Amino acid sequence: HINQQLESYGSKIIKCNHDIKLKHLKNNIPYFFSIRKPTTRFKSCFYSRKRKGQPRIYVEWTKYEAIAFQQFEHANDLAESLFRNDKVGFNARAAIKSIRHTGMQQVDWFEGASVFEKRPPLHIIRQENFEVDMQKLIRSIGLEVNVKDLISTDAKTAHKNEYKDTPELSQLAVENLEKWYIQDHYFYDQCEHWLKQKDINSPR
Repeated sequence: HINQQLESYGSKIIKCNHDIKLKHLKNNIPYFFSIRKPTTRFKSCFYSRKRKGQPRIYVEWTKYEAIAFQQFEHANDLAESLFRNDKVGFNARAAIKSIRHTGMQQVDWFEGASVFEKRPPLHIIRQENFEVDMQKLIRSIGLEVNVKDLISTDAKTAHKNEYKDTPELSQLAVENLEKWYIQDHYFYDQCEHWLKQKDINSPR
């Protein structure tokens, strides 16, 4: 839908896979990216890989992921064990690095790039503020489209899943994840600061 409209301007949005980092994009290519708070991202990544990406896709576990999910049934189990000084702690640290996506911090996709100074994005989409941020991106590229018309209501298409039958992250789990993903906490704050400055400097 959005690409059909962009084509009239001679442009289109190209989705990059997870292996593409900012340094792989040519300097003249405008880009945007999405971010998510580290603790909720961890939980989503854990259960997405536990389901092997289903129902939208299917990617078999690596042998190391298989070991991780055998040792830790739930995201909370793994997170609570991260800083234990015993074999369980060692296994937890190995597991979080072995599971696809939980092993990387979001800031890792921007290695070697000065994101907010020399190569700023068109916009940043916060998962927690998706509709508002996406609407601002759409307007920034000159389109008058309501973002609600672009969002799929089909859970499979949207890759949306419920976690009501899984344990909530405990206070210990959250504290451990905040320490483990400290770089991403600072990066998320930087992104929010950049967005605020962008709003202040944008013409009314």
